Amino acid sequence: MPMLDRAVLDAPPRLHAVSQARETFAGMPVGFDAIARMTARLTNAPIGMISLLGNAEEELIGRYGVPQWFAPDRHGARRHALCAYVVCGNDVLAVEELLAGEVASDDPLRDNPLLVDGGIRAFAGAPLRDEAGRPLGAVSIADTVARAWKPGELAVLAEVAGMLRFEPDGEAARATLIEEPPPSGQTGRAWPSSMQAGFAGDRQFFTALLDSLQVGVVVADSTGRPVLVNQMSRERNRVPAGLSPEEAIASICSRLRHPDGTPFERHEMVFVRALVDETVQRAESILHGPGFLDQHVVAYGKALRTDEGELFGSVTTILDVTDRWRADRFRECNLRIATMLNHADTVEEAGPELVSALGEALGWPCVALWLANPAEQVLDLVAHHVGPGIALAAPIPARMERGASVTGECWQSGALLWVPRYAESRYARGPGAQEFSPAGDEPLPHTAVAVPIRDEDCVVGVLTCFADTVEHDRPLLTGLLEDIAEQVGYFLARRHSMELAMQLVRARDDFIALVGHELRTPLTSITTCSDLLLEDEQLSDDARELVEIVSRNVGSVQAIIDDLLDLAALESGHLRPQLLPIDLVAVVSAAIADLGAQAGTRLHTGLPSTVMLAGDARRLRQVVDNLLSNAVKYSPDGGDIHVELVAGEDFAELSVTDNGIGIPPDDRDQMFDRFYRGDNARHNIPGSGLGLTLVRTIVQAHCGTVALDPSKKDGTRILVRLPLHAAATTPAEGQPGVALRYPLRGAFRPLEPNRHVPD
Repeated sequence: MPMLDRAVLDAPPRLHAVSQARETFAGMPVGFDAIARMTARLTNAPIGMISLLGNAEEELIGRYGVPQWFAPDRHGARRHALCAYVVCGNDVLAVEELLAGEVASDDPLRDNPLLVDGGIRAFAGAPLRDEAGRPLGAVSIADTVARAWKPGELAVLAEVAGMLRFEPDGEAARATLIEEPPPSGQTGRAWPSSMQAGFAGDRQFFTALLDSLQVGVVVADSTGRPVLVNQMSRERNRVPAGLSPEEAIASICSRLRHPDGTPFERHEMVFVRALVDETVQRAESILHGPGFLDQHVVAYGKALRTDEGELFGSVTTILDVTDRWRADRFRECNLRIATMLNHADTVEEAGPELVSALGEALGWPCVALWLANPAEQVLDLVAHHVGPGIALAAPIPARMERGASVTGECWQSGALLWVPRYAESRYARGPGAQEFSPAGDEPLPHTAVAVPIRDEDCVVGVLTCFADTVEHDRPLLTGLLEDIAEQVGYFLARRHSMELAMQLVRARDDFIALVGHELRTPLTSITTCSDLLLEDEQLSDDARELVEIVSRNVGSVQAIIDDLLDLAALESGHLRPQLLPIDLVAVVSAAIADLGAQAGTRLHTGLPSTVMLAGDARRLRQVVDNLLSNAVKYSPDGGDIHVELVAGEDFAELSVTDNGIGIPPDDRDQMFDRFYRGDNARHNIPGSGLGLTLVRTIVQAHCGTVALDPSKKDGTRILVRLPLHAAATTPAEGQPGVALRYPLRGAFRPLEPNRHVPD
């Protein structure tokens, strides 16, 4: 809260004006109580006050919801007046939490009875001024819970305070309700000073107040007869000018529909229901009419009672939630289209459901999806949606050329095209008007929209929509349509990329199959001839050495071909691992034994007695052989090679570590790619670049993972993880089969060394 300024509070001119106002307002508490009550209800606050602040006391000339024990005679001490803070600031004041933070010992808020005993926590007020702008008091509201006051609520306070401006007039003084002059130039009328004319003054005040609100308001008497329909209700419901409240309600009721489309009966109107139910919360309805968009509204009704509890009417507030309703529908439509595109193989397959979903969300009679045909330079109609009850003069054309029509011009320009008065535009009279033409005497659409579908900078299609209502929500609608067009564009780009990838895979597999078949035959002949020559005892030593070189190189080529064919078969799914219960320790030990002693290298092993898992022993042996071969190959100067196998509760980890040339940091992300070799080994160490690719493919086929240890700088450490647990599945070739229970994924995180399977 701001600090109190006693110079402002005690200013003689202000106190003199307060004294005049007090004399004028004397004897009129009932009218001001009604204003306080209406102000509180319009701002959804439990407490409303209209106060004059004198030199020693606060006078509540209007109050609603104020505890009876506080100022029972409408007079209270000035030190307890919350309106004093408004008077000092002479501006609208809003406080979300009165006791937020520390309160000074001399702050009047510490012992304010409205806070201590009344529980008030939030406060807002607007100054009540005289014609010179001096603050005489305040129109204020309060709540017993902390709350953030909305701008609309503060605007109501300011408007009420402005209408209650005090103006002295000659010898007598009176309170004047200032109304904004209507366009005709008529001036406002003063609040009568007599008690007998109080009701007329209240009515004039409330009419001016409610007409200034941005929500619809309907006030009815205790018999359910409408006595006031504010300006916003009339404008939003297109009520003809000059109709009485009763006639305005009849006009609205004739177009009002339940959410299921059934018409409203008069006894179902909220202002009537509130007289019986006391409170009506969020009653939904639709305002329907030809030529304009359906309006979705929610209404809240409340019975009005006197302080003695006597029913004297009801008040209904009506909120237009069309924008929010459409935004919700559009989000659902967007999600639905994203889902169907995610499951569709082609746009042609998803097209009919896509345009239907979009037409239903928009509520428009026609939606059409076109895709470009580059070969013939035309747009082909993929799918279209025509609303129920709509008859067309001719079928929508199967093809559309550039220009002339809304669709063709959008394709030609590559920019969104919005035509707000389609029937008056050149598009309705040209040859392209055939893209949507109602049969008979049905009117042409009010609005046409065409949105380009892009694949990067290329326009690959157009989404065209026609509306039979005047549309004003252009940003909302174009946003939805551009989102849908973007989704279709992404889908087309993704499908194009997938088709190219599939073509590349097929070409690669065909090439590998061709190479394998065409090379194996001559290699077999070369190998056979080499073996026969080597068996010849009369072969000279020089010739024998040359034949051995040929045989060795043929073996290398044969190994590369075998690896390529294995990769192609594993990646395509034609070759699947035969998962059987095996002892991984036995597989690793056999590979180490076959490796034998290598010049300059020292092999260190850390293996448990046994590790049982579900795997293909032959394929896992390929993994171990490749890892050991790489460790030896890339340690040209010898060194230590460590092979460790650790088993946890759910998976086993095999690590192979060497102190060789290592892998440069820039090459590590690509070391498992086919044919890729590091810069430090590409030119001086022989190899095909297929070993680690084959390792990764086999490990992934076992639902495992393989990774490089990024912390290993002087050499290389590779970690393979394989799941231990499996569930029974169909036996393979008469042997008990197994299936992996779950795949393993994750980063490089080795197990603790002491977590071994017990011997």
